[in-house]
Amino acid sequence: MTSVTPLTRTTPMHGRHHELLLVRHLLRAARSGDGAALLATGSPGTGRTTLLERAAADADGLTVLRTRAAPAERHLPAAGLNQLLHPLLHHLPRLPARPRATLVRALDSGDPGQAGSVAAAVHGLLAAAAARTPLFVCVDDFHLLDPLSMEAVAFAARRLPADGAAALLTSLHEHPDHLAGVPVHALRPLSHTDLLRTLEETPGLSGTARNDLARAAQGNPGAALELAAGARAAEAGDVHTAPLWAPPPAEGERTEAYAETIARLPAPARRALLETAADPVHGPGSTDALTPARRAGLVTDEHGRPVPAHPLARAAAYHRADPEDRRSAHRSLAARAHASGDLDTALLHRAATAPGPDEGIAAELAASALRAARTRGHAHSSVLHQQAAALTSDPFTRAVRSVEAARAAWTSGDPERAHRLLDRGHAAPEHADLLRAEMELRSGVAIDAFHLLDATVTRIADRDPQAALQGLFHAGEASCLSGDHARFFATAERAGRWRGGEGVRHPRDLLHLDYMAGKAALFRGRHREGVATLRGVLDRADAAGDPQSLVLGAIAGLLCGDQQRTRSLATRAATRARSTGALALVPQALEFRTYAELWSGRLAQAEATAVDGLAMATASGQRNCAGHHRGALALVAAVRGEEDVCRTHAGSALAVAAENDVGLPAGLAAWALCLLDLGAGRTAEAALGLRALAHAGPGRGHAAVRLLMTPHLVEAAVRGGVPVRVDAGLATFEAWAGATGDATAHALVMRCRGLLAPGREADAWFERALELHASGYCDLDEARTRLLYGGHLRRTRRPGRAREHLYTALSSLEHLGAVPWARQAAEELRAARGTTGPSPAVDLDRLSPQQARVARHVVSGATNREVAARLHLSPRTVDHHLRNIYAELGVRSRVELARLVSPAD
Repeated sequence: MTSVTPLTRTTPMHGRHHELLLVRHLLRAARSGDGAALLATGSPGTGRTTLLERAAADADGLTVLRTRAAPAERHLPAAGLNQLLHPLLHHLPRLPARPRATLVRALDSGDPGQAGSVAAAVHGLLAAAAARTPLFVCVDDFHLLDPLSMEAVAFAARRLPADGAAALLTSLHEHPDHLAGVPVHALRPLSHTDLLRTLEETPGLSGTARNDLARAAQGNPGAALELAAGARAAEAGDVHTAPLWAPPPAEGERTEAYAETIARLPAPARRALLETAADPVHGPGSTDALTPARRAGLVTDEHGRPVPAHPLARAAAYHRADPEDRRSAHRSLAARAHASGDLDTALLHRAATAPGPDEGIAAELAASALRAARTRGHAHSSVLHQQAAALTSDPFTRAVRSVEAARAAWTSGDPERAHRLLDRGHAAPEHADLLRAEMELRSGVAIDAFHLLDATVTRIADRDPQAALQGLFHAGEASCLSGDHARFFATAERAGRWRGGEGVRHPRDLLHLDYMAGKAALFRGRHREGVATLRGVLDRADAAGDPQSLVLGAIAGLLCGDQQRTRSLATRAATRARSTGALALVPQALEFRTYAELWSGRLAQAEATAVDGLAMATASGQRNCAGHHRGALALVAAVRGEEDVCRTHAGSALAVAAENDVGLPAGLAAWALCLLDLGAGRTAEAALGLRALAHAGPGRGHAAVRLLMTPHLVEAAVRGGVPVRVDAGLATFEAWAGATGDATAHALVMRCRGLLAPGREADAWFERALELHASGYCDLDEARTRLLYGGHLRRTRRPGRAREHLYTALSSLEHLGAVPWARQAAEELRAARGTTGPSPAVDLDRLSPQQARVARHVVSGATNREVAARLHLSPRTVDHHLRNIYAELGVRSRVELARLVSPAD
């Protein structure tokens, strides 16, 4: 076998699974002596050569003959045959004298003699070799072979399968005249996903850059790699250094070949091709000039409009042109775009005509960038800001515009590009530091972000109060994320002193001030004041409708105990952020939707949302946000009893927390591990862990976690017999529940009172808890309350009543997938001498038609509000019907109703 470069065995072939199967079939045919042939066709860069090299690399045990045609040798007769047949020359004596002499003459002098005789001699030599050893013939770029070699190879390829050999040929086009009868397989464009996978192995490219390059490559993997090389060479992997709408630069063998072809075109054709490459939409004034480019295979028609035939042809036509020719082309394109009413595109072409700084165009670009953030996305806005900076002569203004370009890049989910652009903001240090700290808040050490923000605010407070207030808001978020609430309270007070001051009149600033004030009041125990303020934030955020405001509204809703509005606002925030390209905000919005789903006991929805949020947080470089999603996934796994999954997610969240000194993910992860212990019956361990979490300091816990875990702390302490002081924590939780008016939160207070009460005094507390659960929306918490109440009834020697609640709890917990709690319910049932069989059905004929409709919707999982919307009723009317249904059927809750009634009844 001839030598093959070992690296070809690992050459990535993403998206070419079918082609690799065809290659394996060829190799099996060669080894078995059955024989086969295949012609693979495709445009430059589709992977023809890579496929052939992979086939040769995998041809262990075969004699491999290879030739690759070279355009410069097309005029040399038999050049391809010499390369292909050289390893077989020792077989020449096996040929009869006349064919041997014909072949030797052709190989030595290029004398074709009778071309048919040469072709027959070549086939004879290959057949002789195939008779002695399995043979695999590989011919790359068949269409570039010299005529004699082309005819001889085609003659042999049609006949080799009958000789038990295999042949793989590649060509730019199909050649039915030469290769009639040889099966043809066309290499199709790759999917966007497969191109991204191809580019993942290219260093120095951000995720957004890979996405842009994959889009520009139009399904061509070779083009994607040469565009990536051009981007790296241009500016450290930044594909946005060319004017917007122009192609990214490219470097490589194929690009050079296109550049050479373009250089041979007449000047009018080069000019028309340049305009087509710069802007296929507004194109050249006359398409007749493109005729030579069409003949050269550089231009094709798409929807009646001329476009470059290949991504690398477009890159070569634009970037290899003379700079003055490019500016002239952009002037013409600007005039056409302006005449058509496309003023934004006209501005971009005008910007490309500027040979140096031009403040007039730069100012227009900066204004266009602000509009683009709302209409065309933050990635587009970032490019406009960057181009504005490039045309700005004043160092400070140029630095500010570079920082704005970095901010838009960060918001779009491209942290690598944001950091590169931020490095150009040294002439505006305060602007750069504010953004650098915001990025650190999401991806680095939270308390470091706080210190940088605090110092920067002090420097700019007098001359830029609005920017300073924004800095204080982020400083508050940094201290709160860290779990350092003393610093948060001080920051909130400092920000509050600016209320009503000059420069602090923007609705967003007032929203931030109220948000900080409400959260500070709540965390300091002034629950009614905090909830009232945060409800105002929730309403104004809802009305504002932008993603940032909606995220704040979702947080406010969560702190107010309003999971329904939290879910709604967080969903809107994520949707709006996606539509505007503010991808960095999506995982933040999904974070609070996840918490709302968790608090409502909707485990499947919480998991799906957290998985989505984790992927987006990771992709956008937000490690701290990723830690929050990991913590949420650990909580879901804990409720399900998935110990390994829980510990994996919790470990990752704790690692991020330890590295970046962030208390919220640490608190979520620690809570999840304690909940895992509680579900597994390790109640003492759970109690001790939750007690430690209740006293955790900055970097290890968070006020919201300490508040919401209180019911679990009480349960673990009582069931584990661990002396934990819970009175203060329960009083705080009760005050918060009272301020929010949330039925589920108040039910949990009653459950805790029942757990703490002696003997039969607990009954009234548990009964009140179940009444409140009936008005709430969390089936999981209601089921767990029934489980605890059933256990209490069994221990106080009332097994009949215990079974009533335990049956309902078991059914609901099994339905929700809360495996450890369902196991506990089954154990309690066995202890109460109950069974775990199905419950009897109930006859809905006892209900009115409207009541029956309400019941069916309720047992399908719909909330009262959702039922009201479906039946065109008010939520108050639905609640009235539901209470009558409970009375008629002798049930006390939605969970118990679901146990007795099928949605299909």
